[in-house]
Amino acid sequence: MKILKLLSLVIVALLVGAWLGAWHTSRAMGRMQFAKPEVDMAFLTSQESQWAAFLRLGETNQAISDLEKTIGIQLAAIAGWESVAPPDAQTQKKLGGFLIDAKTYQKSYPIAGADTPQITALLATVPDRDPHSYCKSSVCRLDDLRLAKLQSVTNSP
Repeated sequence: MKILKLLSLVIVALLVGAWLGAWHTSRAMGRMQFAKPEVDMAFLTSQESQWAAFLRLGETNQAISDLEKTIGIQLAAIAGWESVAPPDAQTQKKLGGFLIDAKTYQKSYPIAGADTPQITALLATVPDRDPHSYCKSSVCRLDDLRLAKLQSVTNSP
């Protein structure tokens, strides 16, 4: 009889321990998954401060390299989110509008890395820039230079 009571006490303790472990793990994962927006904003401010410092020091290659890495990371994250939970039509339209510049930039300076296939698939869903539209942004001006180089290639010496 004592063995049966002891065995039931052990089983109850194991069940309560398993429940407490699962509860604690789910709370910890939830906290890691959803960072506070002010922490994200502080991180972005720190990163942008580094880029501004590189530019002021005349280290433009380092600033550009870091910026391009960040663009790649952000595009890979968006591609990952879309593969798990595709956005609705309204969100897809907004994403497409914002990502036109990224797609246009990638035509001049293609992204490289392990996430390239996912990023390429994401950018394939984004509409192209209208080369005939008037645009003063730096991305449009960069794309205009790329298009001018493509059109100036001839077979003449």
